[in-house]
Amino acid sequence: MNKRDNPYTPGAGRKPRTLAGRDGDIEGFQSLVERLGAGSYERSIVYTGLRGVGKTVLLMELDVLASEAGWATTDVQEVGSQPAFRTTFARMAARLLANMARRHRARDRVARALSVVKAFSLAAPGPAELRLEVEPARGTADSGDLEQDLAELLEEIGEAARANRMGALWLVDEMQNLDTSSLAALCIAFQAVSRAGLPVAMVAAGLPELRVRLWAAKPYADRLFSYAELGRLPDAAARAALVGPASAAGVEISEDCARQVVAEAAGYPYFLQEYGMELWNYAEASPITLEDLDAVRDIVRDSLAHSFFGTRFEMATEAEQRYLTAMASLGQGPYAVAAIAQAFGASDQRRVSAHRESLIQKGLVWSPRRGQLDFTVPLFAEFLRGQRPAP
Repeated sequence: MNKRDNPYTPGAGRKPRTLAGRDGDIEGFQSLVERLGAGSYERSIVYTGLRGVGKTVLLMELDVLASEAGWATTDVQEVGSQPAFRTTFARMAARLLANMARRHRARDRVARALSVVKAFSLAAPGPAELRLEVEPARGTADSGDLEQDLAELLEEIGEAARANRMGALWLVDEMQNLDTSSLAALCIAFQAVSRAGLPVAMVAAGLPELRVRLWAAKPYADRLFSYAELGRLPDAAARAALVGPASAAGVEISEDCARQVVAEAAGYPYFLQEYGMELWNYAEASPITLEDLDAVRDIVRDSLAHSFFGTRFEMATEAEQRYLTAMASLGQGPYAVAAIAQAFGASDQRRVSAHRESLIQKGLVWSPRRGQLDFTVPLFAEFLRGQRPAP
């Protein structure tokens, strides 16, 4: 087997050859497209999950499906907090409208929407970074009030989409990066297009705390969006994700080997791809066996330690690393913040609250409920217990 033909794709946002276990999500999205296209009501979708569960990959697949259905999309875009929020969303809007303009229908309506995008971008603090060869539509989406302006921008794009007899899809990745005011503005904007019955939708993805942060930004966000949690794959789907790419290339993975890989990868898509890649590169012939797995296991673990776990651990300061190690020493999460503080060696949890907040901001931990923390990276506790002594 040639390494050049390796069908496995571990990496951030790299689509696997076999997208297993997401049939229900795809069917739900196709229903959204059909209902909005027919003028019916449907809620936008927010996916949450840990790192490495395939959130970005799913957004990329939905982008393709929307395009095939004749919708204009923004492509999958990672977002950040203010003050770049306006510029980021103006760029996404411009990309969407460029996609829409290729359909050669209501071009005047698209041009009008593009002038609103220009006005929206000019209201950003500091120098405008978005260059559009149109005059801004003065008086629309340029008040300086982000909530009002974003709602007017999305309504304008929705009207252009309706004039072109298509839908408009926003694909937002890493949505937990947005601050509260940005999340509130998004809630108001999508509530506005929903009330107007416009064919505009958003599919967003983020870490587990995103759902709670949306609710905190606007209490009605629990009813505004449809929420879905992406987690580890069931055994059958995990096996398909592992065996499918090899089978398509005419290579068999023995049943006992596949079963063991699924167990060691704990059903997480990224880990399955890492195992598959190393097994393919090592095995000399089909079928790939348990003996091959025994030979590459340390290679896989070393690769994950450096490329997946280690890079995230190095994001933390030395004190924050001690805090993470203290968390891991307590076993399986979620972890009580008081117990973490005690394991850290602090006399009072308030003395380590700065570490906790910083790690949340860095996306390494999250709070599943008040007084608790857990890792955003699957199997991170096991990695830390194997690599670092408890403080």
